Amino acid sequence: MNLIEQCPICSGSKNNIFLEGKDFSLSKEKFNIVKCLSCNFLYTNPRPFEKNLGKYYISSSYISHTDSKKGLFNFLYQTIRKYAIKTKTQLLIKSSQTKKHLDIGCGTGEFLNSCKNKNIECVGIEPSDIARNKGIEKYNLNIKKNTDLKQFKQNSFESVSMWHVLEHVYEPDQTILNLKKIITNNGTLIIAVPNYESLDAIIYKKFWAAWDLPIHLNHFSVKSITKLLSNHNFILEKKIGMKFDSFYVSLLSNEHKSGNKKYLKGFLIGLISNISAFFGLTQYSSTIYIFSNKK
Repeated sequence: MNLIEQCPICSGSKNNIFLEGKDFSLSKEKFNIVKCLSCNFLYTNPRPFEKNLGKYYISSSYISHTDSKKGLFNFLYQTIRKYAIKTKTQLLIKSSQTKKHLDIGCGTGEFLNSCKNKNIECVGIEPSDIARNKGIEKYNLNIKKNTDLKQFKQNSFESVSMWHVLEHVYEPDQTILNLKKIITNNGTLIIAVPNYESLDAIIYKKFWAAWDLPIHLNHFSVKSITKLLSNHNFILEKKIGMKFDSFYVSLLSNEHKSGNKKYLKGFLIGLISNISAFFGLTQYSSTIYIFSNKK
């Protein structure tokens, strides 16, 4: 395991254990989430070395990398994803004047294909061979395996999206710096990440599925992600709660805690979490942030 001696965001050297969790999905290994005493950012520490992180993903069944509708849970997920792709595409068009878009961690390419159908020139990045090949074969998309953003020239894209990707990134600050260079002036950056200040996170504690240890390395609040992006002169224009995520996360959290998804309980907790966020008492389980790039 790799013990991180400095905070990935502010380089602070002191931290306290915030939560002791584990990998419920695969290895059952225990992992700590620590809180930086300088900037309050939460991150997984120690963590697997980057070269070993891939073994903690089950690529053949990782739900965002499959289009299977087998079973009630997969059917619900795929049905909601179809609706979400439509709304995400509308959000991109409404939030930017993009002609060329990059989607980082594009999975099987449904969102990219939706953008392509709106006459947006699209490029994707997806390290998973299974997901990437599905996107290329099914939609004839331009999807790259190489995750290094330095492969792109400066000002290559009017918009970039990262749907539940930044929490997986080993060096978030360097990633934002690289994004700064490839997005045009006043271009749009859309980032969606889980939010541990949601009511479902508070209820489930260490069983909260969106901790997703150890593949989630970074754990964001509104304050911490805004601070990270503002350090590189990205301006927060808008934030939007992802209301379906609370239901999905609550079902998985029930399974982590008791071995059963408990659909009724998951639905109720997801609903209460959304109501709490709607009234500003807590945050939504996941949040979309729309940033503009100021050179």
